[in-house]
Amino acid sequence: MKLRDIHPNIKLRLGMQFLGGLVSMAVIPFLAIYFSQKIGAAVTGVILILIVISGVIGGFIGGHISDRIGRRKIMIYSEAGVLITYLCIAFCNSPWFDLPYVSAAFFLLNMFAGGMFQPAAQAMIIDVTDSESRKLVFTISYWLGNLATALGGIIGAFLFKSYLFELFIGISVISLLSVVITIFFISETYTPISKATSTAPPKSSPLELFHSYSAVLKDKLFMYYIIGAVFIFTLEQSLTYYIGIRLERDIPEQGASLLGFDFTIDGTKVLGFLKTENTVLVVLLSAVVLFLFKKWKDKWNLVTGMFIFSISFSALAFTSNIWFLFILIFVGTIGELMYVPVKQAMIGDLAPSNARSTYMAFYSLTFYGAMIIASLLIIVGEWISPLMMGGILLALGLTGTFLYYLITRSLASIVTDAKEIKEVKASIPS
Repeated sequence: MKLRDIHPNIKLRLGMQFLGGLVSMAVIPFLAIYFSQKIGAAVTGVILILIVISGVIGGFIGGHISDRIGRRKIMIYSEAGVLITYLCIAFCNSPWFDLPYVSAAFFLLNMFAGGMFQPAAQAMIIDVTDSESRKLVFTISYWLGNLATALGGIIGAFLFKSYLFELFIGISVISLLSVVITIFFISETYTPISKATSTAPPKSSPLELFHSYSAVLKDKLFMYYIIGAVFIFTLEQSLTYYIGIRLERDIPEQGASLLGFDFTIDGTKVLGFLKTENTVLVVLLSAVVLFLFKKWKDKWNLVTGMFIFSISFSALAFTSNIWFLFILIFVGTIGELMYVPVKQAMIGDLAPSNARSTYMAFYSLTFYGAMIIASLLIIVGEWISPLMMGGILLALGLTGTFLYYLITRSLASIVTDAKEIKEVKASIPS
């Protein structure tokens, strides 16, 4: 599949995803600093936890409703909510007002609306792609996400402190653009059966919400997918959590030289350079890795990439040689670029068409689950050696890799059975 063959909805969504990523990364990384300066560190911790919980709740509700009324409508409502809350936040931090507590309340609503939006937007991509085209779309999406992360962080670093009002006004303009594009240019990709056969609006209730997500929990193959994703993503989160703390502790400030330039470096700076290296490599090499391994079967791209990623990132837990750290990030990023498109495309094969938003909402929990495990490993790291921590991370990574291997085998078996049934039906005289 070529870029020109991608559904118009996806082209528009990828563009808006990039702008939305700029918006998020210009704001989210600096919220802790903003609130701690305005209302203190203790209250800030509570607010940030509530913001995360708000996003999770919004995702669960939005995913359920999207499967009952369609993608487009819930996207419009949630994007409108994001726009309104950003405008309110702008005026709470304007030359006329300084209202940090009110800003916190609007951030809660903003994250709730954003949480509602994501499952519907992701399900829409799955609706209009097949297994093969999905890899290309998610590769582009992953590339744009990393580019937005890099550029958004730079924008936020320059504007968040001194031009907060102007920054939020600019974000509101982008949010307005997103609403307009969704209303006038995005078409619906999913019509629920109940809606197609009845003029009455579909009813929903907390009990139905519970039943829809309990059905996901009973899907063994998808739960393998979720658990494996949590384990693999824990390794990536550990770069910022345990590994970052260890580097700061074990790499003292020292002189270094590169291309004739002398400078000082310490563990914190090394961590920053490693994260920058990972982001830059994703931006530069996504298309290259996709081309190099396009003839490999998806199963081997997935399993080999996860294996390489697990080995490399687990070794970061006990390595202090700066050059070796950069080599590990390089190798690990190659593995990451091998498995990410296949892994993300796979969810479209696992999620049934009538519950895709529900499944995508559940998938969003992998990020929070990985954060929790990575946080617990910081505590565990106080009692064990870095080498043992590397062993724990490796065990998590290999377990996740094995779970995904089982999933690929099951999916291959399902496809084979479907082909055999089709052949038998074709051979029967009509």
